[in-house]
Amino acid sequence: MKMKITIVITYILVNSLVSISTNGSGCQDLWHPFGRSCYRLFENTFNWFDSLEACVANQASLVTIDTEQKNTFIVELCNGSCNVWIGFNDIDIEGGWQWTAEAEDNTFTKWISNEPDNYDPGDSDPNTGDCAMMIGTTWRDFSCSIRLVNSICERGKDIYTSKRVYSDSGSPACLKESELANLTLTSTTSVRSRIDCFNLCISVNCTGFQVQITSKSTLTCDLLRSEGEHAQYKFGHTDCHMFRVT
Repeated sequence: MKMKITIVITYILVNSLVSISTNGSGCQDLWHPFGRSCYRLFENTFNWFDSLEACVANQASLVTIDTEQKNTFIVELCNGSCNVWIGFNDIDIEGGWQWTAEAEDNTFTKWISNEPDNYDPGDSDPNTGDCAMMIGTTWRDFSCSIRLVNSICERGKDIYTSKRVYSDSGSPACLKESELANLTLTSTTSVRSRIDCFNLCISVNCTGFQVQITSKSTLTCDLLRSEGEHAQYKFGHTDCHMFRVT
């Protein structure tokens, strides 16, 4: 029987443009930073559902892997060879593989040859391969009820920082209007302060933002997929500043 999976994850945000964590990474002890998240390898004998529940109890979810670089990082976290549950599954709709947490790129996969095949040789029901595990460096689908050795949880960093971006000339950077359209997630959003723009950027997982002074009481906030290239900047545009979020 198919089971609907609904996971709610709360990330802790700080209302500051510059913050410092105890270890400098934004991750608590035993958690390892990569990109915008923290990761931890848990040694257990849980099945997929129990592993997911254990992650949620730690304000996290089973790991989402949406790039080759992240897959390599997870392998390194496993000391070179993994045997872990990951958050990929087709529990709701057969063949409709999805992550338990949001992925930036839903097209990336690392299936071994001939996988997924919806088959688990260790299960009496042959059509039970609904949950993905990483074995070695690649993925396979198995029955969600199998008990493995490890699982990897992922959660957002407790602390984010923003860093002002400058052009090659050393002046504050701002993207040209012709380039802004290709990078903007949400444009012409009015905010009261740069901190409001910063927090809005965090809430949609953008990588940078720029603010333009539009009046004494409001700013225009542009949330960006990336900070762009130096050639795309307006030079010396005094009422517009761009920031990178890390």
